Amino acid sequence: MNIKTFKGFEEIYPEKVDGTDSWYFGQWTPCSEAYEVPEFKNKYPGTRLYFIEYPSGKVFEPINQETNVFLERPVYEYKDNSFGIIRYDFNKEVIQIIIFKPECSSVKTIKEIPFSKVGDMVNLRLIISPFALVKHDVHNDAVEFLWPKETSYEFEKNESLYFQDDGKLYLTKWIEDPDYREEIIVREAATGQILERSPGYLRRMPDGSMWKMTSK
Repeated sequence: MNIKTFKGFEEIYPEKVDGTDSWYFGQWTPCSEAYEVPEFKNKYPGTRLYFIEYPSGKVFEPINQETNVFLERPVYEYKDNSFGIIRYDFNKEVIQIIIFKPECSSVKTIKEIPFSKVGDMVNLRLIISPFALVKHDVHNDAVEFLWPKETSYEFEKNESLYFQDDGKLYLTKWIEDPDYREEIIVREAATGQILERSPGYLRRMPDGSMWKMTSK
């Protein structure tokens, strides 16, 4: 049996990155969400974010740990083998979108947004194809796109945005009446109009493809 040893990882629990079978990530942080950082009163030690390549076991830490800076878990874009990371800088009060490309060890900040523009930091995340920063309003079943375009959509109750591709938004909706079931909803990105609706659910596979699991 081949056993690999990772020193300094006793508090790091690697998790598989969605959409690839080649990468794991490990995140060290004393809090789980960015909105909790102010509770540390300017003494948040900073997040450490590691990438582990499988099967080589090679470890990357492309973004330095900094005091009062929270790093979100990475999102993988299979189209160009890159990772999108949200960096919350509480020193400068800005959110940065960082793209990490492991093949060339490239780290690039492609967008910076002031805290004042995003309001609270609840339900803020990146989606893929291409990368976009979105904010979910779960109480009003709405999603606001903050970057690269600025627009908002009103959805049905219990409808959640999954990803975008080729000018379409792909969403899932759960229903309980009284039995639990799910629907796949495809909307036109330009207008938000529903193009397709079918029973089933979506699954992102290790090769980056999306599977639609339906009854038809």
